[in-house]
Amino acid sequence: MLETEQINSIAIDGANRKWVATASNGVFLFSPDGLEEIHHFTENNSPLLSNNVLDIAINHKRGEIFFATDRGVISYMSDATNFDDEISTMSIYPNPVREDYVGLITIDGLAYETDIKITDVSGNVVYNSTSNGGRATWDATGPDGRRVATGIYLIFAARSDGDATNVGKIAVIR
Repeated sequence: MLETEQINSIAIDGANRKWVATASNGVFLFSPDGLEEIHHFTENNSPLLSNNVLDIAINHKRGEIFFATDRGVISYMSDATNFDDEISTMSIYPNPVREDYVGLITIDGLAYETDIKITDVSGNVVYNSTSNGGRATWDATGPDGRRVATGIYLIFAARSDGDATNVGKIAVIR
């Protein structure tokens, strides 16, 4: 995919994904094995200031990616952060999710590849995911793709080996 591109910088995020800065074609984000293109940011499809990206830096704790271009620096809040071996106290925000909120709900404080299940109070699973590094996100939609109803939702987090778990809750207001 990149054989004709001049690569200026490569950075690896908390989910072991590869961010690749090019001299004329913006930024590519590749899967941990490098075989799948997840995103391709250019000045035409994103707020990227220029397709000539000189360097990439990552604030691993916050998951913020900085792109230095020939026209200035811009940042992007990614869905991956660094992680601990253990699941710490989960941080869920925004919480509560108000009716006018548009965006992703972020769950931080997770271990690498933590399994996430979000249920309503009756125990019905509305969302399944795996964290990217120490962060997982949810768009407040259910299995049918529609926004979930007003209510309290439980977030169950478990490391893939089952050694570490945590539970959180979030209020959604519609």
